[in-house]
Amino acid sequence: MKIINLIITGGIAATKAKELYNLLIKKYEVNIIMTKNAYKFVDTEGLITYNEIFDKEFYENGHHYADHIKLAFNSDLNIIYPATYNFIGKVASGISDDLPSLLLAVCTFDSLFFPSMNTNMYNNEILQKNKKIITNLSNTQWFEPKFGKLASGDYGIGRAYEPIEVVSIVDNYFNKFSNLIDKNILLNFGRTRSYIDKVRYITNASSGKMGNELKKSLISKCNKLVSIFGDTDFNVIQNANNIYANTNVKMYEEMIKHFNDMDIVICCGALTDFEVTNPLDRKIEKRVDKNINEIKFKESLDVLKELSRKKTKQFLVGFSLANDFNLDKARNKLLEKNLDMIVINLTNALNSDSNTIKILTKDNNLYEYENLNKSDVALKIIEKINDII
Repeated sequence: MKIINLIITGGIAATKAKELYNLLIKKYEVNIIMTKNAYKFVDTEGLITYNEIFDKEFYENGHHYADHIKLAFNSDLNIIYPATYNFIGKVASGISDDLPSLLLAVCTFDSLFFPSMNTNMYNNEILQKNKKIITNLSNTQWFEPKFGKLASGDYGIGRAYEPIEVVSIVDNYFNKFSNLIDKNILLNFGRTRSYIDKVRYITNASSGKMGNELKKSLISKCNKLVSIFGDTDFNVIQNANNIYANTNVKMYEEMIKHFNDMDIVICCGALTDFEVTNPLDRKIEKRVDKNINEIKFKESLDVLKELSRKKTKQFLVGFSLANDFNLDKARNKLLEKNLDMIVINLTNALNSDSNTIKILTKDNNLYEYENLNKSDVALKIIEKINDII
């Protein structure tokens, strides 16, 4: 049975948390973890919360193994309901001064945030900045509050999800990626370089955002994730199996080391198609190298094609960046490189936070997703992989 940590914070929507608990325990084992202010809203009669153990036993009897560590290693999911303005700010700022915030500081599995507050509080610039920090974490999902009647009597954004809606989301969460739980996944992303000399190189405008969103979503959904990444426009989220490779050759060398142990291989990287034929191992100097007036190119190592030649059991996913949705070209690439699935996206998605994609499978099934933010696109891609394997 899956184990859920239900973190209740001190907002008016906490009055619904007991109902949520009673629904969840029909299907899951549930630990209730409350902030100090949550006790002002929740009738705890009949409930045993971890705070009682933490407050009384941890401090009075001197536990050597903290309860937040136990919860972090022996649970499958955190639900923060409601996520208040104060608690969101605390998590975003790295403050861990009670059991709920300590737990989130330690655990690596997913946390589902269900914010609830006054409309002006939700639209506050500080809250929106903190929201961005939390949604950029590798193991969080943020559910925008509803538009409706608030505790103040006003109408606006900030209304909590109803408990039955949260249960549906949790059920979907555990069922949606069930085929990935025992799978090892190899992912590449970011851009590579073609060196001209010791300090100059040719590259492309890919930011690496799409691959990083895939990484964020996959970390908690599979048995093992190995990420081989090139240059990106941001600091890549760290985990145990991060490997930097900034040329096609290095990318292939690192990927092939892990390839045989992988069940799924996702090639999202923007790798160079051409490279300089004879790069210099020193810096070109205009006074010395006056006769250099042209640069010759050759085709770069096609990492995806080379991997496809060694494919045995692996479910292989490729990406195609194109000027338009040319399905014939995508289908040819899928067949030529022995792919199980190809994701087609357009050049106008470069450096953008949103994307429109088409997914084509080797069975010639086509799926289209329009104008989604890249975190949602990543989930759609992962869902489709989960459905097919």
